[in-house]
Amino acid sequence: MSPDTLPRVVSLEAGVAMVVTDLHGDWDAYARYRDRFLTLQARCQADYLIFTGDLIHNDGLPQDDRSLDIMLDVLRLKETQGERLIYLLGNHELPHLYGITLQKGSHLYTPSFEAALGERRGAVMSLFDGLPFYVRTRAGVSICHAGAAAEMSDTDAAMRIFNHSHRRVLDEIAATVPIDQRPALRRAIDKLNDESYDEMARRYLAVSGPDDPRYDDLLIGLFTDQQADFELLWAAFFTRNEQQYGERNYDIFLDDLLRHLSAGFHEQTVMVTGHLACRDGYTLVGKRQLRLASGSHAHPRSSGRCLLFDVEKPLERDELLNGLESVM
Repeated sequence: MSPDTLPRVVSLEAGVAMVVTDLHGDWDAYARYRDRFLTLQARCQADYLIFTGDLIHNDGLPQDDRSLDIMLDVLRLKETQGERLIYLLGNHELPHLYGITLQKGSHLYTPSFEAALGERRGAVMSLFDGLPFYVRTRAGVSICHAGAAAEMSDTDAAMRIFNHSHRRVLDEIAATVPIDQRPALRRAIDKLNDESYDEMARRYLAVSGPDDPRYDDLLIGLFTDQQADFELLWAAFFTRNEQQYGERNYDIFLDDLLRHLSAGFHEQTVMVTGHLACRDGYTLVGKRQLRLASGSHAHPRSSGRCLLFDVEKPLERDELLNGLESVM
């Protein structure tokens, strides 16, 4: 299988990669990592800057959330760096593509970012729509946001993810909610909630009103769990690894994912991820995974780390530890 046939997988043959995970609207951390990469690049010591997703959505006070500033800077940086800037989709970017509200406890993540987007929404959503999901390298080191999921052990399921089209999935979901049925569905939602559909659409998606082309996006988002490929996508991006499956089962699912990523390419033996919290900036998971925390997932924050490695030289997982670096 040719690497070019997998739209959501980036294949790297040579160069030095710098991997950064989960910054969640932390401008200070973002600027530090960005500037470190640009310094290394100017010295010919780094070639690729890889963000593993979740650049947006801060857990702290609204004034501390610089998610939009980071996105605008990424767009600017992409213009100069091109394919040398690799931004992978994370589970916090994902809901904005599907009109879904992301929440943890009482903390709502998505509405404030939707409201902040304003006229920049088109550019940011276009960026999100095109984000790859995985990086695989000649070194045998693969990179993704969250890790492996049981649902992707099947080869067909993995290929569906590697070739995923958000537009196709959204169109299929929208087709299950015919336009002539939507007014009745909106009225039903009015009766089931303390606020009207109109109020919810304005609050959660920052739509301007019934004439907004995105007015029904909230409604369509309610039907995502009826689409098989979306359910598969959700499983892949919200997996909690060994915490969800247990260490023995998770090792099996991770081996399967690495096997799928090896198809038509070099054998993949190690996975680097972010997504979950790490004490002291990293965690070794089983025998094949390095979990990295560059920002808010590092405890303490000052232990946050990035990873530098040569994508051409075959590496064992523990050898990657020599490439851990702190900018905090």
